Amino acid sequence: MTAWLSVDSDDLIHLPSNRGHPSRSSEKMPEWKTQGYHASKRLLNAMDRFIEWSRNGPQVTIFLIAEQLDCPEFTKRMDTLLAMPNTLIACHGWGHRCWSAWPEDSGNFSAMLEASRNRISKYAGDSWRPWFRAPGGYVDQWMAAPLAAAGFRLDSSINPSRWVNRKMGGDWSKVQKSMEDSGIIEIPWLTSRIGPACGPALSLFPFSILANRAWKKHSSSITNNPEKEVTTALYWHLLDHGRKSGRWKPPLTLSE
Repeated sequence: MTAWLSVDSDDLIHLPSNRGHPSRSSEKMPEWKTQGYHASKRLLNAMDRFIEWSRNGPQVTIFLIAEQLDCPEFTKRMDTLLAMPNTLIACHGWGHRCWSAWPEDSGNFSAMLEASRNRISKYAGDSWRPWFRAPGGYVDQWMAAPLAAAGFRLDSSINPSRWVNRKMGGDWSKVQKSMEDSGIIEIPWLTSRIGPACGPALSLFPFSILANRAWKKHSSSITNNPEKEVTTALYWHLLDHGRKSGRWKPPLTLSE
């Protein structure tokens, strides 16, 4: 199995417990085109550690939240990463709204996609890739057509784990088919025998035990071109690099 590496840029404000979900969030979700973002110190410190790791690391796609470019300290660190030959940039939305957790809203979703695409692609230049990851893995069938219309060629939002099947009523295949019917490549996340293996699962017991094993097993072959090769998505968060007093690294066979 060929693996594709990606990292999400979520800050603390972007956790669904804080913002973006209609029932799980403690704060009301603002309009999708949020403004005035300021990165937390925790994220900035984690980015410094990620930069250190990236200097000798494999190619990684960063799924960037467009509003984060409002913050000069965040953008300065992104500039450093963008200057590295092993950094690609893709889209993680504008303000981390969990779109399919709310009522269907194709009009505003399309407007968000276009604005996010324009801002991130202008910033990233040649490192931009028209790839999308839905915040929180909240993706639904109706999102496929707007993604295709906005020029996105690849989506990596499906977590095919029985622990999260409730998000789609137990049937992710309908989402997969809607993406494929719209001409979009869908790359689901890696799972383990007991459940999810990406993102929070890397540090949540008991998922973390099998998740770390699965990463080491499936990261011996890494692709830099997920559009051309059959892959599974391995993803983590920038914030993870603040774990273990800044010593955390993704559990990759080829990480050194």
